Amino acid sequence: MGLDMYLYEKEVNEIAYWRKANAIHGWIINRTNAIDNCTPIELRKEDIIELRDTCIKVIEANTLEAAEKLLPPMAGFFFGGGVDDWYWENVKDTIEKLTNIINQSVDNTVFEYQASW
Repeated sequence: MGLDMYLYEKEVNEIAYWRKANAIHGWIINRTNAIDNCTPIELRKEDIIELRDTCIKVIEANTLEAAEKLLPPMAGFFFGGGVDDWYWENVKDTIEKLTNIINQSVDNTVFEYQASW
């Protein structure tokens, strides 16, 4: 028994930021089966691609039903509203952000998502 101590170098670069995009948060929580407690959640490039493609399907369908089925908003005090103008803007913004991330990353890239409230 002893005192084992480690210092790891970890490069942290913010590559995307959302504000009250509760549907995006909900998708990540549901996709990863993570406990929603503001701790880091690991995502792979395949997850990022699937989220982007889901957002594209929602925009292409352009209906409340598709939004609520494919990318439903989460309820919660800190999470914002339902399917409103902010929702649609967040989905469009997510497509743009994730497309850039996908194009600039290699196949085995691991991402870390973390919410804060």
